[in-house]
Parts: sequence; structure tokens; C-alpha cells
Amino acid sequence: MDATRARPAAEAAGAPVPWAYRIEAWGAALLFALLGCLPLDAASALGGMLGRHIGPRLSVSNRARRNLRPALPELSSPQIEGILRGMWDNLGRVAAEYPHLRHIRVFGAESRVETSGLEHLDQALAAGRRVILFGGHLGNWEIAALAAGQYGLDIAQI
Repeated sequence: MDATRARPAAEAAGAPVPWAYRIEAWGAALLFALLGCLPLDAASALGGMLGRHIGPRLSVSNRARRNLRPALPELSSPQIEGILRGMWDNLGRVAAEYPHLRHIRVFGAESRVETSGLEHLDQALAAGRRVILFGGHLGNWEIAALAAGQYGLDIAQI
């Protein structure tokens, strides 16, 4: 037996949680509670604004800058910064919409979600066939699983 192997999960689970992690968790819980009190559009707009202003200043954004420059060498620095702000805007909106997901109705006249191609899914299900659905990380990517559940599909999401 290797003496350097990691401790079993049961032992690690009993390890004390650092206070910094607890404070971060409390802060996130408070932020989500406050966002949940706002109307969906207001929460989304606030999340986007916070993302646009805070995200590009985080060190992780440097990785995106380094990847964008060789991938899109024709873009100027201001254009790359615009892409980064858009990326963080979307991520902020997705995070701010989490407290509202249970209230979003994907199907119906008042839906804010656009769906297409459901007739193909209906045909496959009526024929008893299994299906694989693919979706991109566009807008709020959590909506895809929400839509599947509301459509009555039993899904496994990766």
C-alpha cells in the first residue's frame, strides 16, 4: 500500500472547513437571496453589469486574452476587450438568473425562450427511439435541462 495516497473521502469529509470558505459561501447565499428578490429582468441586468465591470479585471481573464489573440489575430485590443466584456456579461446574467430558474416556463405564449425542431423530437419519441440532444453554451445554458424537464423528458446531462 502506498503511504502517499490521498486520504479516503470519509476522512476528508470530516476535515474542518476554513472560515474563508464559509464567508464566501455565506456571501454567495446572500447575493443569490437578494437576486431572487428582484424581478428576473432586473436580476439579469444587475448580474450582467457586475460581470462586465468585475470579470475583465480578474486574473482568469488574462487566459482568455492570451487565447483570443492567436485565435483571432485580426482583432484589435479594444475588440478583444469587447469580447471579454460580453463573455463576462453573459456569465453574470447566467449566475444572476439561477434563483429564478424554477419560475421560468420554457413553453407557452409568455415564454422568453425560443425553441425549434420539437417536431423531430416528438417523431423520435413516438417511434420509441432514444435520442441525444446537443446544445451550445449560448445565453443561459441551464435552460436546456429546464426545457427537457418541462417537456417531460427523463434526461442525463453532461
